[in-house]
Amino acid sequence: MKANTPKKILLVRFSALGDVIQTLPVLSMLRDGFPEAKIGWAIDTELAPMVEGHRALDYLHRCSRRSWSQALARPGRWAAAARDFREFVAEVRAVDYDVSIDAQGLFKTALLPVLAGIKRRIGYQHGREFSSIFYTEQHVRRGEYFNPAVFHLEHMGRLARSIGATNLRYSVEPPAISAAARQRMAALLDSAFSSDAPIVAISPATQWRSKHWPEECWTELVSRILADTDFNVLFQGAAADAALTQRILAAVSPELAAGRVLDVCGKVPIADMYALYERVTAAMGPDSAPLHVAGAVGVPVLVGVYGPTGYRRTPPIGSPSIRLLSSEGQLACQPCHKRICPLGTTECMLRIQPGQVFDKLCGALAEAGIPANISRATTVT
Repeated sequence: MKANTPKKILLVRFSALGDVIQTLPVLSMLRDGFPEAKIGWAIDTELAPMVEGHRALDYLHRCSRRSWSQALARPGRWAAAARDFREFVAEVRAVDYDVSIDAQGLFKTALLPVLAGIKRRIGYQHGREFSSIFYTEQHVRRGEYFNPAVFHLEHMGRLARSIGATNLRYSVEPPAISAAARQRMAALLDSAFSSDAPIVAISPATQWRSKHWPEECWTELVSRILADTDFNVLFQGAAADAALTQRILAAVSPELAAGRVLDVCGKVPIADMYALYERVTAAMGPDSAPLHVAGAVGVPVLVGVYGPTGYRRTPPIGSPSIRLLSSEGQLACQPCHKRICPLGTTECMLRIQPGQVFDKLCGALAEAGIPANISRATTVT
């Protein structure tokens, strides 16, 4: 190595799941740029399976922030939480990293490299949560960072380029999928449907209220898929999403759904999500983690419904045929990047109609050369 080439690099991105997936190209970029370096990632414990075993990683530092936060309300657990936190920081410090790249840009992620004694600390100039004060080098001003027309991956790529990495990839390289995960998905899906028709995975739930597409829209879309194609439908999400998916399914004709719909909400752990999407031909949802995981696996067709977030700023990548619907440009407030609609209406989501989404699905399937026996789709774009 040259004298100024980093020998040990720490990538910091604690959360959230979709953002972790979008950071994977930066990990590959660092490995390509520094093939002899040791590279680590600091990440929330529950999300670690999404990067564990990646060919570019040498160290994986699991941050148990959730348990530490829960301990704040229980004084009896303070000592144990403090000990765990010190051990986490000591683990990172022991590697003796030359440089850190904070791809998240928050107070909590900016503080870790300081506590771990990393002398060169790369981060954003935007100043969110005063994070910028902890960096020794700052890049990407606030206006650039929140520009809805600029892909957020470019921002992270700028941080990696600042230490000498080049050639940002616009593709995702997930870690290898284990045989055990594939076996678990085979047990879940092999006899789940009455036919072996392709599967479209739908993930309607999201943690942001502003991203919610009305339940009746999902019901109409699912009914259209079942009535006008031969696809099977799989609902995917966390256990907390099951009530939503059950309400959607309850509103679908039982005759249409018989033998063709499976709800796996809460049944697929994060560690098995890659294996699940290997079995899927198309994936649909709002701008949330499942859409990005599906892209990482390379699901042939993705269809996304975007509202408060910019479809150019955080699009899924990886799949060969992607269609994103957004009413961006119709509303002065869009994209607002707010968890709760400032207008109280989620108008940006309401303007997207189920027929439009179905037509995008049909168009993407046609582009990908995937037959779906579409019977009544009149507009394919």
